[in-house]
Amino acid sequence: MEAQEMRDRQSHGAAVRQQKKGLNEQNPLGEHSGLKKQTPAATEASQRFLQSTIDALSAHIAILDESGNIVAVNEPWLKFGEDNGSIGPGHDIGVNYLKVCESVDGMSRPEALAVAEGIRSIMEGRTTDFRTVYCCRSQREKLWFQLRATRFYDEGGMRLVMVHENITEIKHAESELREVTEHLLRLQDEERKRIARDLHDVTAQNIFAMTMNLARLKKILPDLGGRAGELLAETISLGEESLQEIRTVSYVLHPPTVDGGGLVAALRCYIEGFVKRTGIDVALSAEPQAMDLPAAVQTVLFRIVQESLANIIRHSGSSTARISLRKSAGMVLIHVEDEGVGISPEILDESSGQIRSLGVGIPGMRIRLRQLGGRLRIESGDHGTIVTATVPIGKGEA
Repeated sequence: MEAQEMRDRQSHGAAVRQQKKGLNEQNPLGEHSGLKKQTPAATEASQRFLQSTIDALSAHIAILDESGNIVAVNEPWLKFGEDNGSIGPGHDIGVNYLKVCESVDGMSRPEALAVAEGIRSIMEGRTTDFRTVYCCRSQREKLWFQLRATRFYDEGGMRLVMVHENITEIKHAESELREVTEHLLRLQDEERKRIARDLHDVTAQNIFAMTMNLARLKKILPDLGGRAGELLAETISLGEESLQEIRTVSYVLHPPTVDGGGLVAALRCYIEGFVKRTGIDVALSAEPQAMDLPAAVQTVLFRIVQESLANIIRHSGSSTARISLRKSAGMVLIHVEDEGVGISPEILDESSGQIRSLGVGIPGMRIRLRQLGGRLRIESGDHGTIVTATVPIGKGEA
């Protein structure tokens, strides 16, 4: 920055502070700080430097005293308040930030009270910092901010620094990413449905016709013996096995949960085939037996069971699995529990239940649940793994 520009900026910052009773008038460093030992000129220069420093930051910054009163702000804070009619917690120096938060009404009140409690927790020494993300509706647009509050001490006492950083662009990027992800998942479902239909209606029918022709050929040539007879019988057997595998793949790609008998019936059918193929003992408990659920919810819950059972084969080594499906109080809850070796700490974050690295199956299910307002949690230990999914449903569907 050029020297003249720096001097102009410092002069402007000093003028704003004088007008708004900023650092010059309410020294946020305290009356007993080292600044009082300096000459008036040196003190003013130090204050100009401090003000210019926080003015140069893009975040909206306010400094509070130990009672929660605003004692200093930077230019972005003032400009945002002036452009938007001082929306949000009080923007004027001397205003008690806590009281303003606690006086907020309407939809923003829960967030404002949470901010006030976070600040009090810092003041009382229960925590050293506080962070939250909140929505702020200005006169022109909807904005998102991340608030970070922390404290420091000088000889005059405790000070709190409130940093409001505009993360609207990040929120918009996240929203666009969610839209793209949802679109890709819809395309994936449509492609799975198309492949399943082609396998069932075309490939499976062709193999069935082939096995029928081979069976007729065997009847036409009853005296065919030796190696030729063995090859014909083996070919018929392979055709029948292939037909069954194609039907299974078709079902797994697009389970007929809606067009068939519903989620519970579809799960029982899938589990029956899973048990036959793997030898793993799977028990299903469902209350009520008949659940009238939206098609999207049925598909997501089916996929979660499907992926959880697949992970038992790949990772767990458990010989048993228990599945519990419940519906109550406007929520659908499903548990899939095994008694295997569990997921290693390198893969599972135990504090959050998040999977760090386990292919794309579980992360994909988490995204699908999030689209429906649901949640996925995974708990794992020496005695096995529990996968829990919850999905809200409308009152008319509960």
